[in-house]
Amino acid sequence: MNLTHIPEILFSAVLVGSLLACGPGVQAQAEAPAQIWHELVVCARTHGDPTLPDPTIDSQGLAHWPAGTVAPSATTIAACQSIYNRLPASARSSGVPDIQMAIKFAQCMRQQGLTDWPDPQPDGSYRLPADLQVSAKTGPMWNRIKAGWDACAAFDPSGHISVTQ
Repeated sequence: MNLTHIPEILFSAVLVGSLLACGPGVQAQAEAPAQIWHELVVCARTHGDPTLPDPTIDSQGLAHWPAGTVAPSATTIAACQSIYNRLPASARSSGVPDIQMAIKFAQCMRQQGLTDWPDPQPDGSYRLPADLQVSAKTGPMWNRIKAGWDACAAFDPSGHISVTQ
């Protein structure tokens, strides 16, 4: 469990989880993930999200988006799916966050005594109040969060959540 799961990875799931019809659908052998991500951003900008920033691409080909990047519209996602499909499986993120499941997770955490646990943001991340922000996995607050998380695991099948400041 990583309470500080990188929000950018979660955002890339939102950006590309459902992309559909912009560009060819077969990946050329020499095509690098960074090039495909670049094409995906160009497609998104062309199809309704003109201010989408460029991500940084790590050594596994995963995109990391700047903090505060807004998820693209459903129209944009639909327009660019074929580009996303060209990414190798290792460069794709885990998928679009399930907001309904994230809401159930938040409700469960509150039922476990963490009464100020917030509902998720539209991107699936949680903006935790100061009293729930922990910098280390030790101490009484972490123990309460861990106990709640364990009790609510059915609503967080990934074992990871994204926290935003």
